[in-house]
Amino acid sequence: MKIFKTIIIFLSLVITFASSQWPFQKDKNWYIEGPKKDWSERDHLRYNRWKNKIEANRIADSHDDQLLRIQKAIINGNKITTEIWNYGSISSPGNRVTDIIWEGLGYGYEFGPFICAEVQVNSSKHNDSYPKVDSNGDTTWYARVISDGLSSLGGEVSPDGTEFYGWKPLAWNDDLSVPYADPISENIPTSNDLDRDGDGKPDSWPFGWYNENLKDYVWPGALRQGASNSDLETFFVVDDRNNKEFDYYPFLNDTTKKGLGIEIECRYYQWANPLAEDIIFLIYKVTNKSDKDLNEVIFGMWGDPHIGGPSNWQDDLSYFDKDLNMVYCWDEDNVSDVVGSVPGFFGYKFLESPGQPYDFIDNDNDGMIDESQDNGIDDDNDWDIEKHDVGIDGVPNTGDEGEDDGLPTPGDPFDIRKPGEPNIDWTDLDESDMVGLTGFASPPFTSQNRISNDQFIFENHLTPGVFDSANAVQAGDYIFIYSSGPINLPAKEARRFSIALVVGQDYDDLTLNAVTAQDIYEKNYQFAKPPEKPNVSAVPGDEKVTLYWDDVAESSYDPITETYDFEGYVLYRSTDPSFLDQQTITDANGSKFLFEPLKTIDGASARFDLVNDYFGLSEIEFSGRGIKYNMGDNTGLRHVFIDSNNVVNGQKYYYAVVSYDHGDVELKVPPAECSKTITVNPETNEIILDVNTIAIVPEAPAAGYVVSTILEPGVKQIQGRGTGEIVVDIIDHSAQEEENSYEISFSNTNQQLSYSVLDLKEVKDSLVARVGKYSKLKNKNVDTTSFSLVSSNGNTFTPGIDYNLLAEDGQILILETGLITEDQSVIASYQYFPVLNSIKLAAQEGNPIFDGMTITVNNNTLGLDNDMIGWNESSSTNWTWIVKPFNNIPDKKYPADYEIRWFSSIADSNYRSGFEYVKANFEVWETTRGMTPMRLPFIIIENINLDSLWNPGERIIILQDSSNASTSWELTFLEPSPDPIAPKGGDIFSIFSNRPFSDDKFNFTTSASKEDKNVERENMNNIYVVPNPYVVSSNIEPLDLQNPQDRGPRKVYFANLPSSCTIKIYTIAGDLVETLQHRGGIENGIKYWDLTTSDNFPVSFGVYIFHVESENGNEAVGRFALIK
Repeated sequence: MKIFKTIIIFLSLVITFASSQWPFQKDKNWYIEGPKKDWSERDHLRYNRWKNKIEANRIADSHDDQLLRIQKAIINGNKITTEIWNYGSISSPGNRVTDIIWEGLGYGYEFGPFICAEVQVNSSKHNDSYPKVDSNGDTTWYARVISDGLSSLGGEVSPDGTEFYGWKPLAWNDDLSVPYADPISENIPTSNDLDRDGDGKPDSWPFGWYNENLKDYVWPGALRQGASNSDLETFFVVDDRNNKEFDYYPFLNDTTKKGLGIEIECRYYQWANPLAEDIIFLIYKVTNKSDKDLNEVIFGMWGDPHIGGPSNWQDDLSYFDKDLNMVYCWDEDNVSDVVGSVPGFFGYKFLESPGQPYDFIDNDNDGMIDESQDNGIDDDNDWDIEKHDVGIDGVPNTGDEGEDDGLPTPGDPFDIRKPGEPNIDWTDLDESDMVGLTGFASPPFTSQNRISNDQFIFENHLTPGVFDSANAVQAGDYIFIYSSGPINLPAKEARRFSIALVVGQDYDDLTLNAVTAQDIYEKNYQFAKPPEKPNVSAVPGDEKVTLYWDDVAESSYDPITETYDFEGYVLYRSTDPSFLDQQTITDANGSKFLFEPLKTIDGASARFDLVNDYFGLSEIEFSGRGIKYNMGDNTGLRHVFIDSNNVVNGQKYYYAVVSYDHGDVELKVPPAECSKTITVNPETNEIILDVNTIAIVPEAPAAGYVVSTILEPGVKQIQGRGTGEIVVDIIDHSAQEEENSYEISFSNTNQQLSYSVLDLKEVKDSLVARVGKYSKLKNKNVDTTSFSLVSSNGNTFTPGIDYNLLAEDGQILILETGLITEDQSVIASYQYFPVLNSIKLAAQEGNPIFDGMTITVNNNTLGLDNDMIGWNESSSTNWTWIVKPFNNIPDKKYPADYEIRWFSSIADSNYRSGFEYVKANFEVWETTRGMTPMRLPFIIIENINLDSLWNPGERIIILQDSSNASTSWELTFLEPSPDPIAPKGGDIFSIFSNRPFSDDKFNFTTSASKEDKNVERENMNNIYVVPNPYVVSSNIEPLDLQNPQDRGPRKVYFANLPSSCTIKIYTIAGDLVETLQHRGGIENGIKYWDLTTSDNFPVSFGVYIFHVESENGNEAVGRFALIK
């Protein structure tokens, strides 16, 4: 009995182990053989869950901080959107929504690189091992080892199915001194990522990418720190330590690491420029980190396309064009997964091959033999001391290693943060003796051609000099395999290769894109660099949308043309987040090429450019396209735009404000636009916006809405004499706060007048301290007099001891010698200048927009305001006047206003010494705005009647103080003839001057938008339904973003609602159909209804009654019709 129980327990344990090892009632082979194209979505989810669990356990069990979790990213820096993984794969089996998407269709099952090398193994046990016998008769065993990260056909898996031999992502280099990724993030680092969690760095970047010289977290660019070559770049690093298939140990002192001992740095580039918008560049730098030289090394790329979508893989045709080094494929019947969408052509172009610097041959026929990117020598003599002596970080004026030393400084091959100076070693493509593309194969997608069949793949598909013609006649499901080699890869050396994934509408479009890809590569990936993207905000309104943006793009420097070449802004609007419906401008080949700008209400393009010599069509044609870029009409720049051109409430719109440059005629570089990227998360349909793109729904405000204002008396002068105009406009009524005050102050430094706006509300920022690093505040231009830094329990820190403040940059350096500790929570309190030292004094727009407001200043030059000078309205005198500076001397113009006040008797005397007896029946007062009125002395030049009285025609000279030298303005009154009418007591003659600002100060206070129940009551009768009637569908119904051909859910909306109310919908017979609760903000007066009943059934056609009751007790009744 005990034996029987023991057997039962044993069998239970075995079953439990087996079910945990091979879950979901699947056998071992199901997991080892891996994903199949006929698997269901559920199968893929089960498999991936099992695989991810194994990988997570492996990392946890290894206790190795160098290893990184699996991460992915969805990249869409241009018209191609795809999923990438940090183990090397582009797309993946089972991916049906981001499988190299172009114009709504998928093109790729999985793509990824591989490395093959011949190594000496310790035994003959492996089936792929083979012997070599030397001259002494001794036998040594070798194997062709293929190292990769692919998942297709099962990938590289251990015989027992418990371990994956594929590439492993790395978080750090070997000694944990150089970070590659953030171990906490779920995403691969991307160059355009944002700081959403407020820790000072973009979320997917590691903290180790902080640059002390630049005082910021910066992208580890291949050519320079802090800058990507492209509009969007992704970066990750893998190695092959876990490839345990062969009895080979690359590291002499570490038997836990196997594989070939290689590390692969991966960079993917995308440009939004119309010439390159259909290309992804894949750049791989392969380093032999092992202690052993590698021989017979072949670099390769494996890929499996599916033209037209993930269910359309059976009928692909393909052809290899040796002249272009490109295989391309197309769909046999031009039918895709999406009805009505014709698939394009998909290409896979080889660009850069690894170098062979040890064979004494000029492999690439460039006149240099065995040039190398590892030798520290400028092999081709193109390093220019005047341009390139910028130091190892590639950035001028940082004072780093090698800057201004007169010698070329190569980068550190083992530190991505030190790329090196331009045109030396790895920053110079020409310093590689490339062997070129040496083979191409296109076998069918079968288990026999699984990448893990190392020797079979090598013998059949990697033979140097063999190029398949592909399958241009027999349609099917084929793999593409590129290869370049063999080369030698000595220990600690690196080589690079690169591929371009290219898409086009047809063959001609594809080949033009392939030529562009080659051109970009030959320019060392230094393609046209557009200006920086502006930061855009938007405000929904009633049948309008207000857009406003900053001027960061206008100071952009183009490293290609070496000029500041910003030219203007152009606006795009679409109901499609990809803006593809606006790509209607075709090139000379008939391919869709450029995008149609948004039209203004009067039909003009929403394009705003500098007033300069660049306007109309550019002189430079897009290469091979027969089309030129429209640079604008010298309209002048704008930073605010109100779109009211057929804007429909309730419709979701996507906007992009795009900066562009004017190109370079001499270099034949056409104008370039910055990207306009909107990402649709395929898992959630979430819209991910870039800084210059907006998703917005225009809507009517709530029924009781009262807009924000600037409180009376408006902009008030509290200091100074300036009379210029200051206009503060509210463009975003949702951004003002109640009784928030601001101060406008003018100053004159080095004979340059400027002004600043100080927000008087105290800001409090909570920060997590990074000792020795700068932490960013929410605002720049901090007022140093108001700044304080305290701990969470209120202890105040000391500037210069605990921290340093960079006020203009809005950063705090936490000092290592102070009391603040790593990760300590601190609170910064301060006021800041949203506008600082602006010199826009001639009514120019373009100041930073702050709290939804703009400020424009129109300064005056000193002179008389002749439109304002004259007698008071009640005066009956007809005397005329002459006012001028004393003796017409320009320096005697004085910035003040005056009143000449008349009396019925003698009121004052001549101030001229010795002539005090001359009397006058008026007084002179200075009455300058903002100043206390002050009585002034004056001089009378008695030259009409010497009667000791002032008479008309005699000069009056105003003195500013008791000194006779303080003369300013003079005036003369003239009697008309005949019938002069003299002024009488109580009359006032006013003199006004236009005065420039100097030390002037103004203030103003805002009132926030609010809701008023009385206004609500007056507007209840304005509630209505859109559309009314509803007929079959409505243009406000959203598209299914994953399947744009499918209609979204049905809906109508109620407009002009109170912010909080109950809506009851009845049939015409009085039956309650549905009750809706609306709880929106005061700017939101819309509530959507999905045309279903309270029981979730679709409603019938007919006429319906609605009743609305607000929380304030206000009511309204209306009706609408449904015609389904």
